[in-house]
Amino acid sequence: RDLFLDLAAFDAWVERWRALGPDADRMDRVNPVYIPRNHLVEEALAAATANDLDPLLRLLDAVTSPYEERPGLGRYAAAAPRDFGAYRTFCGT
Repeated sequence: RDLFLDLAAFDAWVERWRALGPDADRMDRVNPVYIPRNHLVEEALAAATANDLDPLLRLLDAVTSPYEERPGLGRYAAAAPRDFGAYRTFCGT
């Protein structure tokens, strides 16, 4: 909640969303735990440029079974660290 500038708008949205009775188990079945987040892709690319494929292989392992939560892969489910900053990507990259 504290990530949003307009707290009143966010609170109104949450109230409407909760009124719909979301099914957390159903959402877990259709939303992957692990996705190739930008900061992890950048990390893997930088390492590969330096001839270190280990970060890429770990990322690929995580996203190969994205719906199956597995121990030791928490960083592949977490948001980017705050110090990652704004990120811009382009179609085709």
